[in-house]
Amino acid sequence: MKKTSLAIICCLWIFFGGLPWSTAIAKNMAEIVDVEIGQNPESLKVSFYIKDCFTPSMEEAIKSGVATTFRILTVLEKPGVLFQTQMLDVVLEHTIKYDYLKNEYQVQLPENPDTTLLTKDFSEAKRWMSTVQDLPLIPLWRLQKDQVYRLRIKAELSKVELPLFFRYVFFFVSLWDFETDWQKINFSL
Repeated sequence: MKKTSLAIICCLWIFFGGLPWSTAIAKNMAEIVDVEIGQNPESLKVSFYIKDCFTPSMEEAIKSGVATTFRILTVLEKPGVLFQTQMLDVVLEHTIKYDYLKNEYQVQLPENPDTTLLTKDFSEAKRWMSTVQDLPLIPLWRLQKDQVYRLRIKAELSKVELPLFFRYVFFFVSLWDFETDWQKINFSL
């Protein structure tokens, strides 16, 4: 009797103890790379790429029709001696969904609010999801020349809200969560 109880406790410890570890590994794989800050005559713009944000199980879920949303947080700050001033706090949501009837991926980007991008190529859809290109952040008239600013960028998978019953059946959904560390870039005009 004692051996059976001990075996059950060990199995439960391994099962539940391993889940947070697996989630932590998935969260640490994705990262923000290739950040470029530029300007056009009217505004400051930024471009970057989210590397390693798709896991095999996430890709399977998307191909099964699960809508998936990446939240991209962008914060622009003016550092100070004692306090920093937050000048901008923007959240972008990139969403992908597979349409079985049309055999195509639908990608919605806030950078193109009136357009749903359509493709049959999953690689192209993943590239759209993980790329931000020439996003206007703030008008140049709000920034001072030779002032140092800090841009922080972070990406995460929006949490999937399932009905209560399905939360128990699909507990594995938390295994494909991701969250990048904050990417911080100091710059001046």
